[in-house]
Amino acid sequence: MKRLISILILTAMLAGLAACGDTPAENPDTSASDNSSTTAPEETTDPRYSIREELPDKDYEGYTVRILMRDSTSPDWIGDMFSDEETGEVIGDAIYYRNQSVSERFGVNFELIKSSHNNYETDGVSSIMAGEDAYDIIVPHARAAFVYAEQGLCLDWNDNLPYVDLDKPWWDQDARKSFEINGKLFTMVGDISYQALAQTDCMLFNKNLFDKYNEEYLYQKVLDNEWTFDEFSRHALICSDDLNGDGKFEPDKDLYGYATYIWVGPIQALTSGGGRIVSATSDGGLELTINSERNIDIYDKYFKLVDTDNCYLELNRDEGKSVLDRKKVFAEGRALLMDGNLNDISYLRDMKDDFGIVPWPKYDSSCEKYYTNVDSGTNLFIVPITSSDAERTSIVLEALCAEGYRTVIPAYYEVALQKKYTRDDLSVQMLDIIKEGRVFDIGYYYCGGTFGSAGYNLANSTDRNFSSYYAQNESTVKTELQKKLDNYGK
Repeated sequence: MKRLISILILTAMLAGLAACGDTPAENPDTSASDNSSTTAPEETTDPRYSIREELPDKDYEGYTVRILMRDSTSPDWIGDMFSDEETGEVIGDAIYYRNQSVSERFGVNFELIKSSHNNYETDGVSSIMAGEDAYDIIVPHARAAFVYAEQGLCLDWNDNLPYVDLDKPWWDQDARKSFEINGKLFTMVGDISYQALAQTDCMLFNKNLFDKYNEEYLYQKVLDNEWTFDEFSRHALICSDDLNGDGKFEPDKDLYGYATYIWVGPIQALTSGGGRIVSATSDGGLELTINSERNIDIYDKYFKLVDTDNCYLELNRDEGKSVLDRKKVFAEGRALLMDGNLNDISYLRDMKDDFGIVPWPKYDSSCEKYYTNVDSGTNLFIVPITSSDAERTSIVLEALCAEGYRTVIPAYYEVALQKKYTRDDLSVQMLDIIKEGRVFDIGYYYCGGTFGSAGYNLANSTDRNFSSYYAQNESTVKTELQKKLDNYGK
């Protein structure tokens, strides 16, 4: 059965690749040994199958791996790890195959334990502190993962999980570098989670409106390193129209150059310049780095743009304010540009106008990459210190992540997203660039204090001057950061 599912997934994947052009892959590690019983299917030459995990032959005789997760299917946090059966839905079937493959290979079963909360999950804290071996793996909200970590409730991925090989391409290297504090790495993510890709920011553009305003589609500008903030701003400012002529701009009636959400654009603007809220120091510590001339300039330019009638900033619906979802504005053809994360593309499958996808613009052409923020709501992974068998858990994690690299990420990235949701082959090329530029800023996830939500806070304020906001909060945040640094991992 698992061989059949693998063939079906790979057939669809290869068909997508044939239509869209090959996706670059890492050089195979031909020196790696692999004594697993699972081999690459003969039907594919996918280079992912030439890079193998180095795991021992083990049979855990039906042991149940208990995984605590947020109780949510929208976003589909649970679907990131669990699928009960084959349904014909590409991503779900890939998850099912991955779990079945690991289950058969090592003689384990998987049990989902749902959290009492659908978002900020910390249910496991009390049981771990009580010394209870209740969970093998916990998959919380990214910010919540550090609630466990700072209390010393997690095993160290560097030292305590012997069969997790963080040098393999299925583990995310920016997360690895960013999340290590005082030499300790208590939480990680990689291709074990497709949501780490789905929660990555991007920019969408309405092709019909680009045609109307005689503008060239953005793809070549991206490839030529010309898709910058100034170019983005120029596009946003050419497009606006008081469609009903009532003398005011309203998101349910009028046309905008740019539509964003308070938790997307204002956060992403900082990332686009290559800056970080908090950065690692050479001795393994942390320092506050948000207050640079570059970042001050970024926020000044960004909010001057957003405050024009050309732009629609969707405020936080949870605060009881009457707001319109910016995805609705874009889907109805009333925004030239909209940012969001890749997961938002699925909401636009019925959009009548054609749209394209590109990375969020660089601050300027000096940026090495099109840096893009990964939303802090994404899944991270921790292993409780109460784990009865860290070796077993490490084998399961490595196997799940490696199989995710081979099947789940191709299903999400190269099949479902590229062929089902996006509308052209050039958008497909853009996804490679977006994936390459992903950023996991530790200051955004954990130790940036109020600056971890700087864009959100400024967007919610009547005073959007970054310098004054920073001056008001610098002392407090630095004190908090030092306390966290002094205690983390100790």
